[in-house]
Amino acid sequence: MTPTEARETLDTARTEAAQAHETIEALAERVRAGDEHVTAEQIAGQRQLAELAELRVEAAERKLAAAVAADRDARANAIGAAVRELVDEDDTQPLIEAVQAAVAALEHLVGLDAARTARIHAVARDAVAINEELKQVDPAAGSWPSDAYDFRGQTFPASVTALREGRTAAVPPGRLAAVALALALTGDRQMEADARETLKAAPDAVVVRVAGEVPGLAAALRVTPEEWQGISEETRYRLRQQGRNPIEQQERAA
Repeated sequence: MTPTEARETLDTARTEAAQAHETIEALAERVRAGDEHVTAEQIAGQRQLAELAELRVEAAERKLAAAVAADRDARANAIGAAVRELVDEDDTQPLIEAVQAAVAALEHLVGLDAARTARIHAVARDAVAINEELKQVDPAAGSWPSDAYDFRGQTFPASVTALREGRTAAVPPGRLAAVALALALTGDRQMEADARETLKAAPDAVVVRVAGEVPGLAAALRVTPEEWQGISEETRYRLRQQGRNPIEQQERAA
């Protein structure tokens, strides 16, 4: 019996019990009104029927409880099977490869931005230097004697301006990475909120925590022993903080 069927049976039993009690009350009221045709046997018989109806209600309640328990047990078993199947069949490799591709793309972005920033900073530094030199030659020229040559420059933040033509300024790579993330998450407020909350934590701690949530990701993010030998001690420290040092290095540190 399903829970729905058991509830229907219980409703029917309760209705029959209520009707039996109503019949008893109706017979009693007739007696109170002076009806001498109502017999004790009628009232007693009806009370027996009401008692039987109440027992049927109890039986229906037990059946409902059993049906609900059986249904809950069946659903729990089915969900347990689905969980085990999901764990057995979960393939995180495409996700890991996507993370690695995203890291590579961001590294490429950072590299391009760093090269651009270096070019801008070099020219801006020269522009600032010559502007200061021009000031010393002609103090009356004002703050920007380089205007006479149709340019200005500053080093913090690094930027140069060609008067009446345009301006070129360095953009921190973190901002560009943030733009990429914002564009990828646009339209999903929950993912945007998760990203904001995650980015509040220390970056190294984020790497450790999230890598541990995706089976295989932590191992995929580790550098190789060969790569380890070719990096600075400062970078090694960051990799240790992120749990990305080679496995033998982790075992040694433990």
